[in-house]
Amino acid sequence: MSGLSRFIQRSPLFSLVVLCCWGTMTIPASAGENEGITVMGLGSVDAKPDVVELTGLVIGQGQLAGDAVTKFHGNRRRAETAFKNLKIPGLEVVEEGMSLYSSLNASQIQAMMRGMAVNNSDSQELSVSETLKLRVTGIDKLNSQELLETIVRIVDSGKDAGVVIGNDTTPAVPGSYNSSKARNTMATFKVTKVKELKEAAFEQAIKNARDQAEKLAKLTGVKLGKVIAIDGAGHAQEGTAAIYRQLVTRYVSASGFNHSEEQGSDMMKEIPIAVTVRVTYSIE
Repeated sequence: MSGLSRFIQRSPLFSLVVLCCWGTMTIPASAGENEGITVMGLGSVDAKPDVVELTGLVIGQGQLAGDAVTKFHGNRRRAETAFKNLKIPGLEVVEEGMSLYSSLNASQIQAMMRGMAVNNSDSQELSVSETLKLRVTGIDKLNSQELLETIVRIVDSGKDAGVVIGNDTTPAVPGSYNSSKARNTMATFKVTKVKELKEAAFEQAIKNARDQAEKLAKLTGVKLGKVIAIDGAGHAQEGTAAIYRQLVTRYVSASGFNHSEEQGSDMMKEIPIAVTVRVTYSIE
């Protein structure tokens, strides 16, 4: 046994001093790591859709490109006239783009389905197509029956004019089956006032976070302090309201606001706009 070991055994006071020093060094580090209460606040606002969108496809086909273009222009004018004559308030026809392509004829499709070589020297039908977005605003002012009648009028008018209404159900490979394209969705219902709705949802989320933090503080016997961080916004000295304004401002400026931020559903019902926020409170 070394001289140091014999000294420790014979000196209880030395052991007590070492133990106290060790506790003094470790406890503050642990307290610093666990300082504050962090919670996730949830907020959600249900909104009635104010826009409905339908997709239409205008097609012109022919053995020659010139014939296909001529037929396309004729079908396009007929479709434009048909939708205009509906005189539906808020109806807007948005051009999504054109495409020019060739299609396999019947004999070529049969050869492909049988696993035979396709004779590309055979004539192929040329097609010119344009996708139209049929957009109706202000549908939140309509009841279910009025909205349904409006959609039916657009669909029937489009079909009479030769417009294919609905999503693209054409299989990538002729003769094949794609379950994702088996259902032809006719309309999409959208909420456009996402910015305002998310502001209301953020208010709920922050209130929800405060309620959770207060419950945790009560259960652990501590006093809840001010907000020291929120969703990475950092420290702030102006309190929760100021941090909330900073969070919303940062979100809006970073994302902007356009049609791509609209939230949609295939169902004709209210759409939930939900947000989450991470908040850290100090402990007093």
